[in-house]
Amino acid sequence: MVVRLTAVLATVLLVAAVGSSAALTQSGFAQAPALQSSENEGLVAGDEWQTVSENEAQQILREIPINVPELIEKVKRGVVVVQPIEIVSVAAAEVSILGSGFVIDKEGHIITNAHVAGKSSVVQIIFSDGSSARATLVAVAPYYDTALLKLDEPDPDSLFPVPLGDSDRVRAGEVALAMGSPGAMEGFNIDRSDPLEYWGLRQTATMRVVSGRDTDLTFEVMQHFYNRYRGGGQFGLSYSMNLPYVFRIQVPINQGNSGGPLFNRHGEVIAINTWGRSLPVAQQTNWAVPINFAKNFVVEVLEHKRHDIPWLGIHCIFPPNITDVESFIEFRELTRPEGLWALAVEKESPAALAGLQDGDQILSVNAQLSPTPEDFRVDVLLGEIGEEYVLNILRGNSEFEVRLYTVPKPAYVVNFSV
Repeated sequence: MVVRLTAVLATVLLVAAVGSSAALTQSGFAQAPALQSSENEGLVAGDEWQTVSENEAQQILREIPINVPELIEKVKRGVVVVQPIEIVSVAAAEVSILGSGFVIDKEGHIITNAHVAGKSSVVQIIFSDGSSARATLVAVAPYYDTALLKLDEPDPDSLFPVPLGDSDRVRAGEVALAMGSPGAMEGFNIDRSDPLEYWGLRQTATMRVVSGRDTDLTFEVMQHFYNRYRGGGQFGLSYSMNLPYVFRIQVPINQGNSGGPLFNRHGEVIAINTWGRSLPVAQQTNWAVPINFAKNFVVEVLEHKRHDIPWLGIHCIFPPNITDVESFIEFRELTRPEGLWALAVEKESPAALAGLQDGDQILSVNAQLSPTPEDFRVDVLLGEIGEEYVLNILRGNSEFEVRLYTVPKPAYVVNFSV
């Protein structure tokens, strides 16, 4: 029989979930502790054994009030300032941006945004106590806006990795805490003697809720809408082009917060703070990259020295000749055909080699009738390399079937195809 936990035991559970030291996985980075619950295994409350289902345990933890200052104290030592230095010539180097990051293991690996440190030659890391260390860039995934750094001389005893959560389980309305170092490039007013001297803050915390999940296309539209007034590039070519989805958050983030962690109520990192703006058309348009994508990238890089994106070579969202937001909106609202279509097919791609042509209608995917283009795209991006897709194709009056398999997306293919 499943019995609800008492308030006292629930409090103990919360302390265990937030305060316990992070376990290390085989991949080396900190992982959030898991709740153990079943019909046959219980938790001790006083002298009695009581059992809970996993759903009940999670619900109890969500209902317990959060001690925010205590939560910040437990995780702040794992949050760092990331100051990348780019060598621009034989005799010159420059600091072009200031960002945040977080330690994920005792070996000195740090996660931040690609747009913060993806082009860095060397990186200065500043810890919460004011100490600093040098790090180098290990790998970068521009398509996830994620970069992996490593301290040159890590001291395991002085590193405090933050636990990584499961972003697939995050629901709209859940509380989220963003930490990082928003500020100007001039430096840090460390002693706070003159709060108006610098905006540079070594560590801040802001808190609200996760609004929900956005497709990366929504992110792309809003980002391009903002960046085009600053000489932004072509629509569809930003670092969001291979993200299946992103989190829309109400949590305020500012320049300098980029690359910092977004925590849940248990002190687990659920996302990487990535981009935030308030625009006339949408207030609090802040986004964060779900941590599971970053975890997959880090694991594959550390274990296999590479990270691949599944790819078929099909443009199903918009044709590649669309290069600005207005053209995309006009296509989506006025001329986009109903259903799933191969609007364009990349040369030498699995789709082209299987016989698909521009303008083919895809009636079904793996026996699923009429999937939406967005769902098809997400399914491919979340799949595995070598995964089989059986497509039922309509070309003119002819209907036929093709089989194709995903391959790693080539580095030279920089577009919105999947």
